[in-house]
Amino acid sequence: MSLLVLDTSAVIAYARGSVDVGEPIAEVHSEGGTVLVPDVCLIEAASRVGDDMPRLLLEHPACELEPLSLKHWPALAAARTLGRLDLAAALHVAALGQGYILTGEPAAYGVLGEDLVIPI
Repeated sequence: MSLLVLDTSAVIAYARGSVDVGEPIAEVHSEGGTVLVPDVCLIEAASRVGDDMPRLLLEHPACELEPLSLKHWPALAAARTLGRLDLAAALHVAALGQGYILTGEPAAYGVLGEDLVIPI
């Protein structure tokens, strides 16, 4: 797996010390891959758990922040059936990069994400 996207629930789980998030990050890193964290997911997670642990996540050498781009607004708007911008952003980033979403909320992605979701 060369690209892993962490959604809000995965960032929160990481902040709480979940090995179910830490191990996949380490695996992707050892394979030379990248872990992307959409900025809206990081912001949402930080609003729930504070910003110290999410900030530490971004210090991991495999992790990169993926900014929300206005040029992608049509795709994000099309994913409105998910009901949340953070879910739409994670799905969009994973689909663009042909990666997978690590999540504690696999059902939230419905059929749109059924081939891209790795449940925690």
